[in-house]
Amino acid sequence: MPVVGFHQTRRPRQTPAGRLRRELSWPRPGGIVISAIGAALVFGGALSVTPATDAPSPMAAAPTSSSSTTPAPSQVPTPGAAAPTEGTTQPPSSAAGTLSASGLTAAPIPPSTTAPAPALKVAGAAAGSPIQKLFATDGLAPTDNALRNIANPNSPLVLVNKQRPLVPANYSPSDLVTPAVLSGSSEPVLLRAEAATATERLFAAAAAQGIRITVMSSYRSYETQVSVYNGYVAGKGEAAADSTSARPGFSEHQTGLGLDIGDADAGTACDFNSCFADAAAAQWVAAHGSDFGFLVRYLPGDESVTGYLAEPWHLRYVGIAVAQDMKVLGISSYEKYLGVPDAPGYK
Repeated sequence: MPVVGFHQTRRPRQTPAGRLRRELSWPRPGGIVISAIGAALVFGGALSVTPATDAPSPMAAAPTSSSSTTPAPSQVPTPGAAAPTEGTTQPPSSAAGTLSASGLTAAPIPPSTTAPAPALKVAGAAAGSPIQKLFATDGLAPTDNALRNIANPNSPLVLVNKQRPLVPANYSPSDLVTPAVLSGSSEPVLLRAEAATATERLFAAAAAQGIRITVMSSYRSYETQVSVYNGYVAGKGEAAADSTSARPGFSEHQTGLGLDIGDADAGTACDFNSCFADAAAAQWVAAHGSDFGFLVRYLPGDESVTGYLAEPWHLRYVGIAVAQDMKVLGISSYEKYLGVPDAPGYK
């Protein structure tokens, strides 16, 4: 067999895949195109991952104070304690309050242990007095607030004594009427409407038990009291007069709520005298007067409180609630019931 020269040696037969790799390799035209495309893709990718100049770097350090880079004592980690994670606010150590989601919250204020002062139901009467306790229920007190005042002459609760004159001094009630009761004197019988109705009921109840009560004296004007008082002064002197008769402007008769009674069956010997206490009329009103709203205003033993000698004939209308409460409590003087100072003499 003849020997073939080197330059005559045949190349191995290439497959289609090999021929494609050969055509797309450098420096053939296909390879150049592929290289250019790859370079463009690499360059574009590099531009897309370049960080923006206005976005914070995740590795950037936290801003520090311009005056100091030393952390505040409350921010210094305690040895052995876990370091705070990013975004966690460490609460300051303070006894004044605690941190909440809305900020600093003061420690809760303990409730006050001081009870509020009770509201006064009757102006002028002492706080804690029996009348204040009685009228703690509004239903028992006058519905008109102006009448819940012991200085108001129009109120059935008005207090008149030697240290509490009527204001004005010449006060006269506007609702005086004549009750349908027996009269024992020549004086006209006049009382305020509420007191007049109560007087009729009281006299009728007594009459039903055979007791005939009469009215000896009722409303007196300021001018009438001037005459009455001056008569006593002329007869026995001012000091003695002051123990049995009120000065003008200081009389319960002027309120239209006071009246003096007599006994139609006992004669006149004890009229306006201490012996009237033994009369049937006096004993009946002492036992039953409170059921109709009346007090026997000046009783034995209260002279140093009221400034007057005992008068078993002198009744004073205050309303059923007060009169009955005083009887139940065993309080004989209106001053004590109101919790006000005694009034033994004029100022």
